[in-house]
Order: sequence, then C-alpha cells, then structure tokens
Amino acid sequence: MTSQTPQATPTTQPTTTATPTQKVFKLGALLPLTGGFSSYAKLAQCAANLAIDDLNAEYANKGYKFELYVEDTQLDPNVALQKLQTLYAKGVRAVHAGLTSREASGEKPFADQNKVILFSAWSTSSLLALPNDWLYRIVGTDAKQIRAIGAILKELGVKNVALIYRKDPYGEGLYLELQKEAANRGFKLVSVASYDPDPKAFPQAAPEAVRKISGEVKDLVGPDFAVVIVSFEDDGSVVLKTIGQDPVLSKARLIGTEGMAFSPILLQEGGDVMAKGRVVGTANWALPTTPEYQDFYKKFKAKCGAEPITPAPQSYDIIKMLGEIMATVGTDSDPDKLRATLEQWGKEGRYKGATGVVLLDENGDRANPNFVLWGVAIKDGKPTYIEVGYYDYDKDKIEFTTEGKQYFYG
Repeated sequence: MTSQTPQATPTTQPTTTATPTQKVFKLGALLPLTGGFSSYAKLAQCAANLAIDDLNAEYANKGYKFELYVEDTQLDPNVALQKLQTLYAKGVRAVHAGLTSREASGEKPFADQNKVILFSAWSTSSLLALPNDWLYRIVGTDAKQIRAIGAILKELGVKNVALIYRKDPYGEGLYLELQKEAANRGFKLVSVASYDPDPKAFPQAAPEAVRKISGEVKDLVGPDFAVVIVSFEDDGSVVLKTIGQDPVLSKARLIGTEGMAFSPILLQEGGDVMAKGRVVGTANWALPTTPEYQDFYKKFKAKCGAEPITPAPQSYDIIKMLGEIMATVGTDSDPDKLRATLEQWGKEGRYKGATGVVLLDENGDRANPNFVLWGVAIKDGKPTYIEVGYYDYDKDKIEFTTEGKQYFYG
C-alpha cells in the first residue's frame, strides 16, 4: 500500500460549473483537510470528486449537473458547525458530514433543527446512534466495531485489558461498548485512562494517560494482557511513542481501532512500536471482490494516485448515493423528500456501490458492515501494513489471511 495521498483542494467553490440550461444539484462535504485526520480527509475529498465526475457523466443526457462544495472542519466541532452553516447559506441541504464523531457532534444540532442531511463516512460513536434525526452513517457503529475487537481478544486468549482513549464522542462511545463487551466475553478492564484530544493538550495529556496505565498494570503484562488504543493520527503518534519508551507497555500486545487504520503518519511515527506490539486493529471496509469495488478501485487509482483505503470507498458511495437520490426525486432543495427516499433506499438496499449494498438500520447507521483486521510487520527493514484477516459480523468469526494467521499467533 502506498502512503501517497491526494492533494487537498482548499476551496469552497463547486468542482464543476453548470451551463444556463442545466439543472444543478448541490452537494456538500465537510472534511478535516487540516489537523490530525488530514491524510484520510484528502482521500475522502478525492473520492467525493470522483463520485461527482461519475454522476455528471451518468446524468448528462438528462441535463443534470452536480456540484460539490467542500469546507475544511479542521477536526474541530465548532469549526465544523460554522462550515455547515456556510454550506447551508449556499443552499446545500445534503452533506458528507465530518469524518469523525467529534465533528458530527458539532454539526448535528444545526442539521436537526434546519433539516440538513448529514451522511458520515467514518463517525461510529454509539452515542450518536439515534432514531429520527438527520445524521446517517455509512459505517457500522462502535457496538459493531467493539464486537470485532472482542472476537480478537477472545481469539488471543486475553483476559486482562487496558484502555487508553481520546476523551471525545468517539472515544467515550468505544469505552462504553468495551465495558459491555467485557461482560459478554469474560475479560476484565483492569485499567482505563483518557486524555484531552485538543491539539494544545494531548502532547502532555496523552503521555500522562499512558504512564497511568503503565503503573496500574505493571504486574499483569503477559500473554493474556492487551492494550486497546483509541487514537487518531497526531495524538496516536504521541501515544505510540510513549508506549515504545515505557518499560512495561513496550512489552504488551496492542489492539488498534479504526481511527488508526492504515494511517501513513502513524506508520512513519510509530510503525516500529506497532510491529513490536504485534498490533491488530479493525477498520470498516469494502469487500474487494465485487465488480463495483473493482471499478471504483481502478478509477480512484487513476484520478487520485493512491490506494483507496477507508474512508475513500465510503465517501464515494455517500456522494454517489445522495446524487442518485436527488436525480430520482428531481430536487436537491426538499430535504424531507430527500430524507424519506434515503431511508427507503437504506431499508430496501436500493443502492449498491463500492462498499456493497447499503443497508441502514433504525438509527440510520450501516446495518451490514464489513471489517478488515490489520497489522504492522517489518518488511525489508521497514514497518508495513498488512491485512491480518476479516471479521464476519453475522457469524462472529475471524477469517485469517495466510500471512495474518502467522502474524496473529506469532
């Protein structure tokens, strides 16, 4: 997998220009193009632009034109709210929401009050899984991700678990679900520490959280112990570096979460630590064997010059699905009609794209998520991401790759 990411386009102007005879449909995208998720956001932006290209090619004969307005949330919920208000003022009523639950939590109150569809490619917090609101998510919630993590811990024979997490809706949601999973799977949460994810705070707060855990588990580290890490890129780099320097936790098995998955920044800053800890992490994924994914893969590589890791397939499907709904109902300015159609399609599985058939549950979240399990191995002297296996949610079972089984049990 290449670490190259597309260049972000720092503009709020539409990516296409309509002629006077065309009917224009406006779509928005709120993305953290700067901050601790920027490498992922650039993939999402390029995928969203690819979806606009495909929509314009598909509906050109009907005289339809699709425009995408992009705003940078800076990974800040307050900025995300301001940028959503900017899109609203431009007449945008259907938006690719901020990637994270932190952003979505800032955007959601305004969206609910003003009837703006938010559709997120990576927000997973169970705290935001609410019926009858305007937030939709094309990925499974933390409850589903934690079930996958629980399967990993069971397979490893882990009985004692420590958790270090970002104190935000994403981290709090995972902590809540991990508590439930501990009761279901029979492992113990022996140490928990959180840290302020604000860029001004985490350089000091994250190491303090790591040291707190280290002091509490110094007599427990062994084959039946693991550390679950809930971080993003910038803060995750600090967490991993501190773990690598810690005399206790540097010997522990590491479990990663989706906010870390396949990050080139984490690989560069903490790849050696992840490899030593034989990290196994989760990520909502797209099945690579479908014709729809293979078609998307070829076009994304050609346009963006990078591997379409999460959230690229999800971002593509969000914009493509919303655009197809607009074309079907014939409007982009009637949010009630758009929302009703989105819910109908989600219930019936009417849309099939890069991530497969999109089914949404009663809370508007992905009902049929797929998960890939990832690790980090040293190849040619360098840390490299590998696919360890896949988690079947319905069967509660891990299917290993050939390389993954040896890595997992090594």
